[in-house]
Amino acid sequence: MTNIPRMRTIPEAMRDIQKIDPNTALTVTALRRMVNNGEIPYVSVASKRLINLDILLSILQNIG
Repeated sequence: MTNIPRMRTIPEAMRDIQKIDPNTALTVTALRRMVNNGEIPYVSVASKRLINLDILLSILQNIG
């Protein structure tokens, strides 16, 4: 069985992060800035930028 990536828009990814950590200091603006700066990989689909939630969480765990 193949693992399907959990692709999210930036606001959707932020909602999932807030479910994991309701007191997170991360904001949608900061997450969007990280995507724009190339710190988080994304896939463009039409006018949306989709990010892999598992890769995002891994990146956030390794920032320090």
